[in-house]
Amino acid sequence: MTRRSIPTTAPRLLATLMLAVGVLLAGPVATAVAHASLVSSVPAEGSSVQQSPATVVLTFGENPDPRLSLVRLIDAAGRTVPGVSAVQAVPGKPLALQVTLSRTLGQGVCSVNWRSVSAVDGHVDSGAFAFGVGVTPAPGSVRTVELLYTSVQTTVLSTIGRWLLYAGLALFVGAAFICLLVFGGRLPAGGALVLRVAVVLAFVGLCALVWAERALVGAQSLLPLFETTEGQYLLALGVALAVCVGAVVCVDLWPARWSIVYLGAAGAVAMLVHVLAGHADAPSSLRLVNVAVQWVHMVGIGVWVGGLAWLLLGIRDMTKADRAAAVGAFSRIATVALVVVLVTGLTRGLVEVGSPANLFDTGYGIALLAKIGLVAVLVALGALNHFRAVPALGRGAGVRSFALNSRGELAVAAAVLAVTAVLSGLVPASSAVASKVSSAASRATLSNRDQAPAVQGVSLRPASTAKPGLVVSGATSPGSTTLCLGDVSDGSSREAR
Repeated sequence: MTRRSIPTTAPRLLATLMLAVGVLLAGPVATAVAHASLVSSVPAEGSSVQQSPATVVLTFGENPDPRLSLVRLIDAAGRTVPGVSAVQAVPGKPLALQVTLSRTLGQGVCSVNWRSVSAVDGHVDSGAFAFGVGVTPAPGSVRTVELLYTSVQTTVLSTIGRWLLYAGLALFVGAAFICLLVFGGRLPAGGALVLRVAVVLAFVGLCALVWAERALVGAQSLLPLFETTEGQYLLALGVALAVCVGAVVCVDLWPARWSIVYLGAAGAVAMLVHVLAGHADAPSSLRLVNVAVQWVHMVGIGVWVGGLAWLLLGIRDMTKADRAAAVGAFSRIATVALVVVLVTGLTRGLVEVGSPANLFDTGYGIALLAKIGLVAVLVALGALNHFRAVPALGRGAGVRSFALNSRGELAVAAAVLAVTAVLSGLVPASSAVASKVSSAASRATLSNRDQAPAVQGVSLRPASTAKPGLVVSGATSPGSTTLCLGDVSDGSSREAR
């Protein structure tokens, strides 16, 4: 294959690679809520039961994967309760998991430790609660064990992986926009090396994400991981990055407008794959809008941040006039990108936070506040360049000042990407608060002081006198309320507690 024949076949190659990404994405199209958090349980958290339960049932906010989820029972002494089955799906209830007990629990407090792996997006969550057999669990009586095959180091590895991935993708997208709109369709000197570095950053980030996710779900090898939805997205992201590598090769060998467009499109597709594996693709009536907004947000960051890096690379050897023209053109592009990033970021923030109060009492909200502060600094540095450095460059001065400000802007932008990587691994504030509310509602129990007096002799009869009526009688005891439903026609009754 000759150098001349490649540009002719390149569009077909691009279409084929894009189709491969689409095929991989076709499987996991239903996607990501934040995490499979616990919503309710039987026995309920903090409840007291009179007899040892035969099963423990946990209900989650989204479908859990029974193959990778875990449930472990711990007695009051901190020992693992024997005779507990492996996690099983509950027939007809896709949100629920259960374990069966082959042995009777003695009187006392039993702690239920759980780890869920979402079948929707592969996200992992864990927690613990206690119930009592013949007793009421006291505050602080929960015995916890670690069911996440992870550590602080693994969490940090996952965050670093996302950070490196974002940096690599931003360089791909930024290269396309700046080379086409500022540098006249050419790659600046040293650009090929920067693209190779971007490839390394993106693939190292992907490998870190794969390793961290494998540790989180407790998979012994990569195959069980890639059977999960999150694993399939990681595979799709790998194919998308392979498309980016193909684009980098084309730009390196045939630097022209078509290859630079190919690079930008490949980077944008890889960003879309990542968005589809994240919070934006949660089931919602505005799901497509959320995905589109998040995607545009990421592309805007790539144009702004990645473009600034390419600008600094390209203006090093320019004349004063060319430098002023290039910086002026980038300033206009960056202004548009900034508006896009701020509007889309605000839109996504409103969706993920829900209420302003959630900014201060959730980890996601606090991290988002940190990102907002850094973006404010970034905007201030950009404004300083736009209103002071750019006009100075037009007069043939201010080169050093612009370079220093721009390097500072890049450093703050790197911090913004790092906080964004942290946010991607956290439960959105609105989901976290909703999960707490649902869990609290499921734990609500009647105490003796809340119970109404027993009602006896109440007859419930249907409108048709041809049907027999029901007599409802009740009685309360210190631990329970008993209702006896008696059929007036034959005197039979059933007892319900």
